[in-house]
Formats: sequence, C-alpha cells, structure tokens
Amino acid sequence: MGERYDCTECQESLYGHKYILKEEKPYCIKCYETLFSNTCEVCQKLISCTSKDLSYKDRHWHSDCFLCNKCSRSLVDRPFATKNEMLMCIECYSNEYSAKCHACLKNIMPGSKKMEHKGNSWHESCFTCNRCQQPIGTRSFVQKDANNYCLPCYEKQFALQCVHCKKVLGGANTSLSSSASGTTIASTANGAACLWLVGVS
Repeated sequence: MGERYDCTECQESLYGHKYILKEEKPYCIKCYETLFSNTCEVCQKLISCTSKDLSYKDRHWHSDCFLCNKCSRSLVDRPFATKNEMLMCIECYSNEYSAKCHACLKNIMPGSKKMEHKGNSWHESCFTCNRCQQPIGTRSFVQKDANNYCLPCYEKQFALQCVHCKKVLGGANTSLSSSASGTTIASTANGAACLWLVGVS
C-alpha cells in the first residue's frame, strides 16, 4: 500500500478529494475554510475557496456582498470611497459628501483637483479669472465682489493708475505724497516720480 496523504488538521485521507496546500501542508477543503477563510463583512459567512474574496483595509467581502451602502450597486471592478466605514460608489459618495463647485454648482468628485478659498470650493478648471476667463491655478489672485481676478486683470480693471505713465499706483514699491499745488506725487523705489491728479483713476 502506498504512502498516506492526509489532511494536516483532521487526518482524513486526501486521495480522490480536492485539497489546498498552505505553507507546503495539505488541508481538506472543509478544514482549510474553517482555519483560514475570511468572514464576509456583510453576511458574516465564511468566504469559501470557490468564492472570490474581495478585501479592503483588512476587511473581506464575497463579490456578491461587495455593494454600495446607499444604492446597492456592485462595487466589483468599480472605484469606490468610504465614509465612517461605509463603502459607497463614487456617485453616491459625491452626492452625500463632496463639496459643490462655487462656479458650476456640480459635485467635485473625490480624487479630483479642487481649489478652496474662504469656505468655497471650485473645480480646478472652474477657478478662473472673471475678466480674462483663464484658469488661475496656484497663481496669486484678488477677490472683489465675490469674483476672482488674476493680478494683471485686477490691476487693469480696478487699480489706480498714474495719469502720466499709466502704471499702477500704490504697490509695495510706490509711495504717495501731496504737494502744495493739490497734486499727488507718486514716487517709486528706483527714484522715478510721476504726477497723479487726486481723485482721478
């Protein structure tokens, strides 16, 4: 008689039966599942050797149990998000928890780039200058009357300009002083000076 080939756990013969090797040791299906199979988070049943075991952060699901907690659609091979240990499809997650874009009023999908300022959020592509309509991105900008402006457009539209040279007045390198004749003299750090009539922009 040949050498015996038994289950490592229950010692039953494995001849003519399916078995699984784990760390070079053979186990019958029943013992393997009892010892090593994971328990499904949803139905609390063992995930058998013939079932697909889906895992995320040390939690396990049958493929039929891996569903969105809100709409019950399958999450197998689909992107998903979690909130308070709950799995959700991206659509349900964004409807429940994502910020809405201040410009287009659509949800900002998880994982996509967004811009934030003073409690408001924008899609990166919606965060544009109100004047030139170009994306602002991470460049400096000024907010005026709830509109965003890139610095060049803000200066063109709102900043005070010298009536003589048309340059913007009042920057960090500009100082204003009054003369006896009622004009204001704008001096820059490099020594240039222009006359600017008070009240004219």
